[in-house]
Order: sequence, then structure tokens, then C-alpha cells
Amino acid sequence: MSKKQYRQFKLTNNDEIICEVLQWDTEDNAAILVKGALRILNFDDLSRGVRLFAFRPWMGLQDDIDLYQTINAAHVIGEVLPSDNLMKYYSRTLKEIKTMMEKKRYPDLDIDEVLQKFPADGTDEEFDNYINDVLTRPEDLNDSSDPTDDHDNVIKFKPKGTLH
Repeated sequence: MSKKQYRQFKLTNNDEIICEVLQWDTEDNAAILVKGALRILNFDDLSRGVRLFAFRPWMGLQDDIDLYQTINAAHVIGEVLPSDNLMKYYSRTLKEIKTMMEKKRYPDLDIDEVLQKFPADGTDEEFDNYINDVLTRPEDLNDSSDPTDDHDNVIKFKPKGTLH
């Protein structure tokens, strides 16, 4: 990776991101075209005297690092070339994200289908449990049963030919 095309930005909303700059803003257009934008999260461990950081996608639901994004240059309050250590971690993180996307570790969920399967009167907790189940077992989305029904203690009994 050529370090010259990568920048670390501090934005007016206090986000700090690292990304590949594809095109800078101009007098006619305030948009900076970027890709691979990851938000930098900082954690200070004062007891050990270290600063830890992690990367997350800058925009929610934008896990594809090859998608282009724009930054309004008026919202950039600081810009710097990333340090060598930051670039190594950023490069490694991009590779991990690409690998994860190739393996499709996260299923593509159709929100309309999910909402159709989940009853409107379900609670937030039931919805969270249902989504967690679908993420761990995506085949459950094709199950037509009511996701709020708890049948763990029900024994199915269907005697043939008997009516009472």
C-alpha cells in the first residue's frame, strides 16, 4: 500500500477515520471520494498505561470495503498521513474484512422477510432472540413456525383414527 494515498481524518462530529483517498475535493465539488473507510475507536487503559484501538466500518451496513463513499470536505477538521503501525493494522483489517465477505459469515437477510416471519406483537427481547437464532442458523428463516412460540415442553400426540 502506498502510504501517500491513505489518510486519517478527524471529522466535525468527532469521528476519526482512516481510508484510501481516490479523489480530493475541488473548488466546484466539496466531496472527497474514498473507499475502505474505517472508523477508529480509541480505548485508554490507564492502569497499564497503554492506548488500544479498533476499527469498525465507518457507515453502518457498509461492510463492503470496495464501495465508494464521500466525505464533505467542510466536515474535515484534521488530516494526517497514518503512522506505519496504524497502516499495518488497517491493511490487516481490510484483508480480514475481505476474507469474511468472501466466506459470507454474515447471511444476507431480507428485512421484509424477517418482519413477515416475526409477529407485530412480539417484544424487543423476542425479536433480538429471533435475529440471533437466524444469524446462527439462517435456515430458520425458512421455518414457517411462529418465532415467539416456545414448544420445548410440548409433546406431540396424534393418535391415528381416534376421536374423543
